[in-house]
Amino acid sequence: MKIKFISYLIYYFIRLINLTYRYEFVGLDNKKKARAYHPKGAFVFAIWHQNLIPGILAHGDEQYTMIISESKDGEIVAVTCEKLGHKPSRGSSTRGGKKALIEMVKNVKSGIPGALTVDGPKGPAYVVKPGVIELARLAQCAILPMSPYTDRFWVIKKSWDQFRIPKPFSRVVIALGEPFFIDDSITKEKFDLVALEIAKRLHEGEEIAKSHFKT
Repeated sequence: MKIKFISYLIYYFIRLINLTYRYEFVGLDNKKKARAYHPKGAFVFAIWHQNLIPGILAHGDEQYTMIISESKDGEIVAVTCEKLGHKPSRGSSTRGGKKALIEMVKNVKSGIPGALTVDGPKGPAYVVKPGVIELARLAQCAILPMSPYTDRFWVIKKSWDQFRIPKPFSRVVIALGEPFFIDDSITKEKFDLVALEIAKRLHEGEEIAKSHFKT
């Protein structure tokens, strides 16, 4: 009961603060490319964990599927995401991960785009884990790097990734990078190279987003 109460408070806070944000997208053609790769238009967003809030809120009423931890904190996030219209798959790298991945693959194959915090849930920050690559391989969908940035945000300094919360009335720029198309025959040896390239494009995307505040 307490978890649901907290979830509702967070949900209404997020909905309220989101009304004040001004979103701008860079690279929407890359989203079209990613959709075109899948027969039902699905793909999976790759995003750093610290940018989770603008990453979830920037897409209006579009529904996404995502893996969320089975912990108590994860329950709060899951209920909040469900209230926002998304479809959580419960699990993590330490508990229930395989079940959650299978469920998420099923959702993506059905046409629901996915979103993964590629360095989550516990880091290390800015290190892409193989889950997003495996998801794209199994679902035969593209990986679309997403780099949100705002110049006005709170930072939770005690968090492992310096989690960011955009301040009210912020301008949020969402940079979408060139998509990755993962072949079903990709070898485990190439996973590390792809992970490094995803990280590179996420960092490049943030620099592109930042540059829009200088013009």
